[in-house]
Amino acid sequence: MRNLLLLTAVLLSSAASAQAVQLRLSTGQETRSFGPKTCTGVVAVTWTRTGTVCDQLSLWLTQPGKDCGDSPATGDVSLDAISRDTLLAQGTGNFQVDLSQLPFPITDGGGGCGSLAQDATFRLCGATKSPSGLYGETCNTVLRASGMKFVYDGTPPAAPVIEDAQGLDEALLADVSEPTGATVIELHVSRDGTEVTTVRQDVGRGAIRVEGLENEATYQLVAYAFDQAENQSAASEAKEATPTKTNGFMEEYVNAGGKETGGCGAAGGGVVGSAVLAALGFWLSSRRNRS
Repeated sequence: MRNLLLLTAVLLSSAASAQAVQLRLSTGQETRSFGPKTCTGVVAVTWTRTGTVCDQLSLWLTQPGKDCGDSPATGDVSLDAISRDTLLAQGTGNFQVDLSQLPFPITDGGGGCGSLAQDATFRLCGATKSPSGLYGETCNTVLRASGMKFVYDGTPPAAPVIEDAQGLDEALLADVSEPTGATVIELHVSRDGTEVTTVRQDVGRGAIRVEGLENEATYQLVAYAFDQAENQSAASEAKEATPTKTNGFMEEYVNAGGKETGGCGAAGGGVVGSAVLAALGFWLSSRRNRS
């Protein structure tokens, strides 16, 4: 009988240590990333009980960089608890976390979500209690929840560099560097101090092409980089480019001394034949340089 009681106690102890409450985003992920421009609104969180509990589930948000303990520390933000009855009756459920509740540090320049110009990690923590004792008659064993993180990205990428800009026919082609962490490059095109257009392009897609411009007009180009959290970099150094009309082959042929009529025999040789070859060479070279 004594051995049976001892075995029962061991099994109860093992079961208690294995019990957990899991906290995850409603999508199943463990991390929610956001930035200064996306730090408002609520986030749906799912809790799942995988064992027997005897107390409510306390919930709180830690200060940046702090780990979860058995209970909230000074400066942490307590959230509404999940009652014991709800935990035992449902086994799983949902609640919401308002990003404005996160305990951002207060500085001389203010505080709150969006004011911090660096990265910070907040943890969503939870704790309840599991039955203990030979027959589970006591309720004093703290059981931490398996928590999740809110990762704030407040560091913008470095400014990009417009490495090259070429004028095409009623268009421009800009080769812009892609700083580490950038996901989007934004190219602003201005003329005489007035912005004409803006083109956004995901990184990894090569040079940025801008259409619908006026030939023989000089445009000023400035680029910005954005990361996944929509942090905007400083502006690149400005660069200029001038679209230039690119004639088709027939136009170059006529300009080189050829004729529009006469078919293939009109380019039989001599000066006209040389004009055709010169026009073709110039046209192909122009197409290569401007496309």
